[in-house]
Amino acid sequence: MADIVEQIKKLSPLMDEASEIFQELATFFGDGSKIEVNQGDLAKFLGRKRLYRVIRLKGESYKDCVYQLVDDHPESMEALGMLRYYKAPAGRIQWEEIEKAEIAMGKELTTNAYGWMPDAWTLFEGGEQHELVAILAFDFGD
Repeated sequence: MADIVEQIKKLSPLMDEASEIFQELATFFGDGSKIEVNQGDLAKFLGRKRLYRVIRLKGESYKDCVYQLVDDHPESMEALGMLRYYKAPAGRIQWEEIEKAEIAMGKELTTNAYGWMPDAWTLFEGGEQHELVAILAFDFGD
């Protein structure tokens, strides 16, 4: 975890370490995920002239969380990049349910909107219910 904190500081030296975005990036790229993430996505995500937002969703299923993201947060479709992680409730991880959610994500988004770079997801255990945390990067402009 210390290594990823140092990488974030190096790539985005003005980002406050106590900020929500810093903490969520440290979680996404840190230890404990069930799917290995590409560390190179961090540099792509922390590009120049970017604003960031974290959206937290809970639902009856992972797919429900995806529909909430699409329906209740249309601004997410304007993002330049999206990193997201699912939090599995206690018990056996239901991989097929996560696959359904990711398929729904692709079907709900138009080809033009679904051009996030990077676009990556992973999974952690320990949620209270099905959860989705989306970390978004937007263009700050000139």
